[in-house]
Amino acid sequence: MKRALKIMGIVVAVVAFWALYRAYALPPIGPMGEVIDPEEEVLTSLIIANGVSIVNSNRTGGEYRRDGHPKSQGCALATFRVNSLDWPYRQGVFAEAKSYKAWIRFSNGNPTVQSDWLPDARGMAIKVLGVLGEKLLDGEENAHTQDFVMMNSDVFLIDNVRDYAAFTSLQVQGYQQHSQLTQFRYFFQDAAGSVWNPLAWRLRELRETFGILKWPPKNLLATQYYSIAPYTLGVQNYVKYSARPVACSPQEPVPGSWEWSLSSEVLYEDMVRQINSGRKFCFDLMIQPQIQQKNMPVEDATIEWKESDSPFLPVARIEIPKQNIREVENSNFCENLSFSPWHALPQHRPVGGLNRIRKAVYQGISQYRHCKNGVATGEPLDDGSPVLESSVCNANQPFPGSAKN
Repeated sequence: MKRALKIMGIVVAVVAFWALYRAYALPPIGPMGEVIDPEEEVLTSLIIANGVSIVNSNRTGGEYRRDGHPKSQGCALATFRVNSLDWPYRQGVFAEAKSYKAWIRFSNGNPTVQSDWLPDARGMAIKVLGVLGEKLLDGEENAHTQDFVMMNSDVFLIDNVRDYAAFTSLQVQGYQQHSQLTQFRYFFQDAAGSVWNPLAWRLRELRETFGILKWPPKNLLATQYYSIAPYTLGVQNYVKYSARPVACSPQEPVPGSWEWSLSSEVLYEDMVRQINSGRKFCFDLMIQPQIQQKNMPVEDATIEWKESDSPFLPVARIEIPKQNIREVENSNFCENLSFSPWHALPQHRPVGGLNRIRKAVYQGISQYRHCKNGVATGEPLDDGSPVLESSVCNANQPFPGSAKN
């Protein structure tokens, strides 16, 4: 009996040691360039189908919402002022020092519209207006917008397209079983779906997930946001983006904590109050260049590009002036906006598996929810009016990027 207990104790100790090692060991060295899974097109179709199921499961008052970041915390009209930059940073929208108008959408990440007090990721999506030049997104090449999509974490919880398909399948299963905890099985199973192999558990990714699901909520105008996935800058350079809150002037420092409240809408209510207060709020949009000698992979979004290896460089200033964002929110303009990393000039081409699936998934889900809501699709006017240049929604059009039969 004592021997059996001793053996069991050794096994438990080995498993515990392995769990700690997997969770806190240095991340693996990832590929510095793009590596495309030969089955990526089929996997993307599965992810789109899962996204549609999530949209159908999370209808709110009969309205079909986004499969990710469905809860808006407000849309604000901002000035996007490009800095005077040195070469090789003068690329695409950063080619010359000039000002644009931009719409900024703040959001909660969970696919379910839930209380702001629950642990969640927070998003900041920027749509720069009046950007001329052919864009990358299929069917929207003539759009005058350049998007930057970010969240308040510098890493993601999934490192490749195959795993993303597995994770979204578990999300769908969770909604069918009325349990959001089902998706956490992803971290405790191997590629075949078995949970009986602790050596295959994704414990580092689980640790990153708890870093992403931040609690309690923070002032969204005092939060730093990251693109997570990389982009080209020009032809050969890879960069990531970040938006860091900065003081607009000595008289308008970075805002502090939000106005404390037990309301489930505390972040939205605080956003409305702050932006209507009469002061301005500013962010620096920054780039972080990839350094070839460091572990700064393109394909694995779970690996942080350390700022100590490659500091962020400011390329543009975002300024949000006083306005009543409640009016825009009530008009449904914000809800009908669509953001995609592929609303982009070729100089800012999204790279890596996470970004490649976003091309078809974001556009396909946007098309689906707009059609189901009976709303036309389109991009905003160059002058910042809360109006979309609409086109007729075609519900029978195949999803962009879906696999061919």
